[in-house]
Amino acid sequence: MTSIRKNKLFMAVLYALVFFMLAEWLTPVIVLTATGHKALFLIFVAAGLLMAFLRVPWWFSGPLKTLYILWFIVYVYTGNVFFTSEAIAFLWTDFGLNFSALMSQNWAGTTDVFRTVLFFVLLWMAIYLIHYWVSFRLSIFLFYLLTVIFIAVLDTFSPYSGETAIIRIMVIGLLLAGLLHLARWMEGHRILERTDKLAMFAVPLVLLVAGSTALALYLPKAGPIWPDPVPFITSFSGQGGVGSGGNVGRIGYGVDDSRLGGSFIGDDTAVFQAEVSEGQYWKVESKDYYTTKGWELTENVGESFVYGNSETVETDFVLDEEEELESARLSMEQGFPFVLYPYGTESFTMEESLDYQYSTVDQRFETYQDGEEFEPEAYEISFTEPSYSLTALRDTSPEELAELPAEFDRFLQLPDGLPERVGDLAAEVTESSETVYDKTRAIERYFSTSGFEYSQSDIPVPEADEDYVDQFLFETQRGYCDNFSTSMVVMLRSLDIPARWVKGFNEGELVDSDGDTDVYQVTNNNAHSWVEAYMPGVGWMLFEPTIGFTGASAIDFDLELDADDPEQPEEQELPLAEDPETAEEEEAAIASGPSFWDRFTDSISANRWKILWTLAGLVLAAAILFKIRHKWMPKLLVSYYRRGSGGSARFEKAYLRLLKQLELYGINRRPGQTLKSYAAYIDSFFGTREMSKLTEAYERTVYGGDEESVDWPELRESWENLINRTSG
Repeated sequence: MTSIRKNKLFMAVLYALVFFMLAEWLTPVIVLTATGHKALFLIFVAAGLLMAFLRVPWWFSGPLKTLYILWFIVYVYTGNVFFTSEAIAFLWTDFGLNFSALMSQNWAGTTDVFRTVLFFVLLWMAIYLIHYWVSFRLSIFLFYLLTVIFIAVLDTFSPYSGETAIIRIMVIGLLLAGLLHLARWMEGHRILERTDKLAMFAVPLVLLVAGSTALALYLPKAGPIWPDPVPFITSFSGQGGVGSGGNVGRIGYGVDDSRLGGSFIGDDTAVFQAEVSEGQYWKVESKDYYTTKGWELTENVGESFVYGNSETVETDFVLDEEEELESARLSMEQGFPFVLYPYGTESFTMEESLDYQYSTVDQRFETYQDGEEFEPEAYEISFTEPSYSLTALRDTSPEELAELPAEFDRFLQLPDGLPERVGDLAAEVTESSETVYDKTRAIERYFSTSGFEYSQSDIPVPEADEDYVDQFLFETQRGYCDNFSTSMVVMLRSLDIPARWVKGFNEGELVDSDGDTDVYQVTNNNAHSWVEAYMPGVGWMLFEPTIGFTGASAIDFDLELDADDPEQPEEQELPLAEDPETAEEEEAAIASGPSFWDRFTDSISANRWKILWTLAGLVLAAAILFKIRHKWMPKLLVSYYRRGSGGSARFEKAYLRLLKQLELYGINRRPGQTLKSYAAYIDSFFGTREMSKLTEAYERTVYGGDEESVDWPELRESWENLINRTSG
C-alpha cells in the first residue's frame, strides 16, 4: 500500500464525506416508504464505515453488525431495549415463519422483519463496496453518478423534493472526486504524504468548491428549459388531471376531496378554451361537509331542476336585469359530464339538444342526452357579472345571522374534533371588524399579511389525529388553494358566517385577443378552489384567500354607493407634535428627508448579504491570484524592467527578483549553496546557459566592484527568457 493511504486524517475526511453521501441515499428511501427510525439506520452506516476505516477484522466486525441488526428488530418490533426471553422467542418464531415461507417459495408470506433484514444486508453491501472504491481503487465516480441519477429521478417522479439534496450531493461529490484524484496523482508521482503537502493541494480545492457553490446559490437562475415529463406521461396514459388523496397528486379537476393535502405535480394539459370579454372564474361545484381531513357532500338535502337550451337558469347568484348580457364560448379539450359556468349565468346553448340538471346541493350543472350522461364539446353561456351595493354590505349585521333559516345550517357545520384555537384565531383576526362583510374580508386578507407561503411541493398530509386546517394555520403555513380556501371556510363558520368550499378553474392564460373578445387557454394547472360566503341581506359572494390569486379578475365587485350614502372620509395628514418648537423640528426633518448617513446605513443594511458575498468573492479571488502569482507575475516583471534606463543597480534588482521567482516556481536554493552552483543547477534544469551568464555578471558587479562592465540591455534577454519559463 502506498503512503497516501496511510494518512489517517486524509482517509478520515474521505470516509466522513462518504457517510454524508450514503445519508443522501438513505433519506429519500425512508421518506417515501414511511419507514421511520432514520437515526438508527444512520448509526449502522456510521459504525460500518468506522470499522472499515479502522480495518477491524471481519470475524469481529461481522458479529457486531449482526448483533446490531438483531437488536434493531427487537427494539422496533417488540419495544424491548434488551434481549429478553420474550424478545428471543419473537426472533425464533419469526425466523421459523420466514424459513417456511422461503422453502415453499411463498414470497408474499415473508414478514416485515425479513424485509428489514434484507434492507440491512443491502446497506452492509453498500458500505463494503464504497470501502473498496475509496481505500483500494481511489475512485468514487460511479457511486457519485448513480447518486445524482437516483435523486434526480426521485425528484421528478415522486413527492420527494431533491432541490437541496442535489446541492449537497454535488458539493460532497466534487470534494470526494477532487481529493481522490489528488491521492491518485500523489501516488503516481511518488510524492510523500506529508500533511503540509496535502493541505497545500486540498485547501484550494475546498475553497474553490465552496466559493463556486456560494456563487451559484447567489446568482439568479433561469427556469427549466424542458417541460416536466410527468404530466405528459400521465396524460398519455389517460390518467392526467385526476386528483389523488395520497402524498402526491396530479393537479387538475378531481372528484374525491375527502382527504386533502400532499404535494402536486404540475400538468399543463389543456382543458378548454374560453372566448369571453374578460377573464372569469369557471365554477363546477361546491361542497359543504368538512371532515377534519377534507370535504364531502351532505346527502338527502336540496332539490334538482332541469333546464333546456337557452332556458333561464336559477342559481344562488341573482341576475342584475339592468346589466347588459355578456356571452362566453367554451371549447372543451377534455370531456366532462357537466358544464362550467361563470358567476351570473343566465342560460346555456349548444348545437345538441340536451338537459342541464342543476342541484342546489352542490350547484353543479350536469348534462344529459336522452337520459344518458353527455360530455359537451362546445357551448355558449349568457351571463351578467354580479354587482353589490356598498351600503348593503355595510349593513350586514352579525345579529342577522341568527335569523337565517335552517337550510343554512349545513354551511355552518364544523367537526367535533376541530381544535379550539382555530376559532380563537378567527375571533382574534376579526376583533376590530363590526359587519359580516368586514369580518369576512379580514379573514381573506389575513393569509397575505401573516407569513403564509403558496407552494405545491413539500405539502404534508395530516396524520390520523391531526386536523387539516389546524396543521396549515399553526404548523406549516405553506400550501396551495385547497389549504387557503378550506381554512377560510372553517374560520368563517367558527364565527357563525355561512360559507362553502367551491371548485372549478381560474381564468387561465390569455393567448389571443380579437376586438372586445379575449381568448383564454385553461389547463389542468388552472384547477382551483375558492370560497363563497353568505352576506345577510345581500346573498352569496365570492372571496379569494389564496396568495397570488384574485377573484376580482373574474368578478366585477361593483360596490356602488347609494345616493344617501355618506362620502368616503378623506385621507388625513399625520398629526405633528403639539409643542411648536418640536413641530418645527419635525417639519424640518420631513422637509430635509433622511440624512446621508441614514441613507448610507439603510443601504448597507438592505444589501448586507450582497456586500458580504461580494467581499467573500473578492477575498477568494485575491487568494487564488496570490496562489498562482508565479504564473502572472513574470508578465508584470518583464513589462516593468523593460521601462527606464539600464545600469548595474537595475540589473541587481532584476537578478534578485529572478531568484525569488525561481523559488516560487519550486526550484529552491539549498542552504549554503553558492550562486554559481545554483546557477549550474538552473541551467541543467532548463537546458540553457543563461543563468550562469547572469550570475557571472552579478558576482562581477557585487563582489568585483566592476559595475561599468554590466550591460543590462544585453543581459535583459537572458533574464526575460528565464522569467518567462517560470510562468509555465
